[in-house]
Amino acid sequence: MFLLKRTRGLPAQAGMTLIDVLVGTAVALMIFLAVYGLLRASAQISTLATETAAATAIANSQMEYIRSLPYDSVGTVGGIPAGSIPQTSTTVEDNISYGVRTFIDYYDDPADGTGASDTNGITTDYKRAKVTVSFTTSTGARQVSLVTDIVPPGIESTTGGGTLKATIVNASGAPVAGAAVRVSASTTPLVDVTTYSDATGVVYLPGAMPATGYHVLVTKSGYSFAQTYDRDSTNQNPNPGHLTVVKNTTTSGTFAIDVLASLLVRTFSPIAPGAFSDSFNDASKVTALVNAGVSGGTLTNTPNGAGGYLSPASARSTAVSPAYLSTWTSASATLSAPAGTSALVHIADGSGNLLPDAVVPGNSTGFSTFPIDLSGVATSTYPSLSLVANLSAGAAAPAVLDWTLAYTAGPVPLPNISFTLTGAKTIGSTGSGSNIYKTVVSTTTDATGARALSLEWDAYGIMVSGYTIQSSSIPTPFQIQPGTANEADIILSP
Repeated sequence: MFLLKRTRGLPAQAGMTLIDVLVGTAVALMIFLAVYGLLRASAQISTLATETAAATAIANSQMEYIRSLPYDSVGTVGGIPAGSIPQTSTTVEDNISYGVRTFIDYYDDPADGTGASDTNGITTDYKRAKVTVSFTTSTGARQVSLVTDIVPPGIESTTGGGTLKATIVNASGAPVAGAAVRVSASTTPLVDVTTYSDATGVVYLPGAMPATGYHVLVTKSGYSFAQTYDRDSTNQNPNPGHLTVVKNTTTSGTFAIDVLASLLVRTFSPIAPGAFSDSFNDASKVTALVNAGVSGGTLTNTPNGAGGYLSPASARSTAVSPAYLSTWTSASATLSAPAGTSALVHIADGSGNLLPDAVVPGNSTGFSTFPIDLSGVATSTYPSLSLVANLSAGAAAPAVLDWTLAYTAGPVPLPNISFTLTGAKTIGSTGSGSNIYKTVVSTTTDATGARALSLEWDAYGIMVSGYTIQSSSIPTPFQIQPGTANEADIILSP
């Protein structure tokens, strides 16, 4: 918007208002931000392209080195086949760290059949090398992978070894892809290689050196683990034990893993009786006194100073709000009502409002005989109660000598309780035949009486130190299924 400004002796001039300045500044800022965003995105793309090119060059260099080796020398340190190439290494280019992983294995070409269907019985047709270069950029983790086949100089020949086959399944027997399978053995040279299960859940490692004691460990993020076990002085009958590779033979093992489940264990003491009571040794448990006072262990009318008593009088107990209230049970009182006087007790909520007769029959009139049945009072509606006394004096004064409000409370959380969970799966037995269990968790509940655990699927028994289990919200042993969330509320007695 422009305003014409006339100056004496001069023609009208155009000027800018504050709104014009603000609008122009906003437009300029938007243009600047758009240009800045484009420049920043362009710089990121350029940086990523440069880093990816460097990673590709590193991968190519490693591949060229592998291709330059004699066929028999193509292998990794601790790998199958064995060689002098490190499985992992790190290189730095332009202050960027690149991780290099080299994996080499034998490949059974399907052209002449695979596995037991191989027409010539040779499953080590040639070697396949995969080089993966990983790096981290401002946009996250990146990697570049190259794969090549290394063929022998003549016709394919047996390596004199055997084949290791690991099949990875879940709790239902379905294949698990992408599981890390680590194979190690104290052979010469040592074997320590990690590879991953394919879409069918299988890992083949042909060309393994004939030997005993091949240790297999199967893991996957968020899953349970499976492995073979040592034979030692305790576990004299491991199950499964380590694998043995025999020349020209396939040694197979099946390993079951699945998604971890959660179990929240909470420990409680049982429901127990409780009570509020007052013998009127002082007025600390009494409120809303009207013409009444506490004296000599009684709640009674206040003297009027002329030899009589103020009347009517009333008083109310402090509110009773039990923690972890389960049920209200009864109310009782001991009354003294000389001739010509009356003393009545009523049931009120925590604020002093009398409960209706529909909840406590006769409450509006009041009670002089006890106990009063409170089992019909809903704790959800009335989490807090109080007792009300109405006292009418004559020549003498009535009195309340004591009163009680009874209830049950619980379950109450029990903190710092030691317990042990033991799964049903075994990994072997002792020389005397005693089972050795795969999962034994000894822990304690925390200050709130709870403990959260991640567990593999299994049936878990529980033992609690120093206590007897009265009941549990889920049956014992706990049947834990893969990937499920479970809660066990356990009631304990000493």
